[in-house]
Amino acid sequence: MAAARRGAEAAALGGAALVLFVAGLFLPAGGLLTGLSPIPLVVLAGRRGLPVTAAVGAGAALIGLAVHARVALAFLLEGVAPALAMGAVARRAKTPVPPVLAGAGAGLVGVALQVGWGVGFRPGAAVAALGAHVDGVLNALVAGASRVGLPGEQVRDLAAWMGGLRDAVVALLPGLLTTAELLTAVLVYGVAGAILRRLGTLLPPLGEWRLADGWVWGFIGAGSLTVLPATRQLGLNLFVPVIGLYFVEGVAVAAELARRFRLPPGIWAFGLLLLLLQPLTAFVVAALGLFDIWCGFRRRERTAR
Repeated sequence: MAAARRGAEAAALGGAALVLFVAGLFLPAGGLLTGLSPIPLVVLAGRRGLPVTAAVGAGAALIGLAVHARVALAFLLEGVAPALAMGAVARRAKTPVPPVLAGAGAGLVGVALQVGWGVGFRPGAAVAALGAHVDGVLNALVAGASRVGLPGEQVRDLAAWMGGLRDAVVALLPGLLTTAELLTAVLVYGVAGAILRRLGTLLPPLGEWRLADGWVWGFIGAGSLTVLPATRQLGLNLFVPVIGLYFVEGVAVAAELARRFRLPPGIWAFGLLLLLLQPLTAFVVAALGLFDIWCGFRRRERTAR
């Protein structure tokens, strides 16, 4: 009975991962569901180990062949591989940073392999394909603005502004994709870790996110590269994910301060609203994480205890 129960649990978690992934491919704006598909597999890795997770992930990918061969491959690269990487590193990690970076790195490699495979691993064709994708998204936004009744002159102004935005987005696409994979991995780790803790398996919580002091040199180096015209694009593509790392650190610091001063939940809701309505708030949060190196907000709290 125990073996049957464990098998049923593994099959259910593998099926949930595949359903999330496939639903994300076919639902409008379902990319988040696709990104969250490793969650059941990370839970399975924490409960039953990596060999079982690899076998279940491979079995789910075989089922995905019924949809399309590329769906099965994408599931292996974007769902199974990040979960295995995160699960393997989480077993020995003392903070959530290493497993999150492992999961984000595996996911980024998976995306790069899929894009490369689709264009024959030609860099120029990859840039053109990504640019075409960005064009499609921006054109859809302009068309949506026209359908909701925005005056024609404003639609034309929006289209012109989108044209300028397109070049900036394409130039920063590597950094933006890296940051997206990082934040997705943070969400995957946070949800899977919360589930595992309720089931009795402990992982370092996201509240213990703490970058080593040496990461500040990545911030300084990326910022320095943005000053020189010849290296500005490279610097920006490095700077964006580094800011993402310190943004997560800033959220962890803010959570610790909120707990310390017993702030009401409404403050968190207001902060989330600010992040949605004013993206510059994210830089303030990242600055809080960066200054934690020198101010040591959480170190002082531990000393007080």
